[in-house]
Amino acid sequence: MSAPRRRFLKSLATAPLLPAAIADAQAPPPASPTPSPSAVAPVSAEADPVADAFAEIVRLRYGAHFEGTNDLAAVREEIARNLQGAARLRSLGLRNADEPVTVFSARVPGPRKPSGGKGAQ
Repeated sequence: MSAPRRRFLKSLATAPLLPAAIADAQAPPPASPTPSPSAVAPVSAEADPVADAFAEIVRLRYGAHFEGTNDLAAVREEIARNLQGAARLRSLGLRNADEPVTVFSARVPGPRKPSGGKGAQ
């Protein structure tokens, strides 16, 4: 495992703590708070703090490339879908002896067609 991959995996371990660290680092909010991009963007029925933390990481790293709040909302929704899929996979409870599903379909050999290349005559 390379050093950048290890560094990335270590950063993922601290991702759930990111919103609290950002909240502590910021000054107190103004009297009339402006809506944040996550408040304006459509949010799924369940607020997922892990998806919010990952979306915040994406916003901090790549926010200059976004063209509006819709881009960040789309990224957050995709992260939430991926986390839900991961949760479904974890809920399967596979054992070490469980084998993958394999589908075998034999092809009956038929007459070969010439390739039509320069070497074929």
